[in-house]
Amino acid sequence: MRKIRHTLQREIVYQAILSMPGHVTADMVYEEIHAAHPSISRATVYRNLRMLEAEGGIMRIDVPGGADCFEARVREHYHIRCAHCGKLFDAKLKYMPNLVELEQAADSEFEICACNLLFVGYCPECRARRAEEMEENEQAQKENEEQ
Repeated sequence: MRKIRHTLQREIVYQAILSMPGHVTADMVYEEIHAAHPSISRATVYRNLRMLEAEGGIMRIDVPGGADCFEARVREHYHIRCAHCGKLFDAKLKYMPNLVELEQAADSEFEICACNLLFVGYCPECRARRAEEMEENEQAQKENEEQ
């Protein structure tokens, strides 16, 4: 395995991820860095994100239909994406490393090397907003029926 050289740019990218709350996209990291270090290009940020992931310093979360996200929490865990606002959250669910073993035990023709499980639902803010909208729609429908 090739040893990856730890550069100043990589440290800047890593520190940016540590300082940013939650799950961040590569563009968010670039914007955060660019303000203080305008000489660091978007390509440099993307390259260093890949390197940090390869080193195990950060985790990349594949987000179907959206930009991949990154976080400094590298311990295996699951995520939930809000179907309305698109924000990503850590799931409060115990990690089950035996899922890969279960799939392999199911006589799959695949050689499973990883599992990436993403739950989709509505975050508390969007759920409350949806409930308000539904209530308003029901009220408007009743008013239309009364006319």
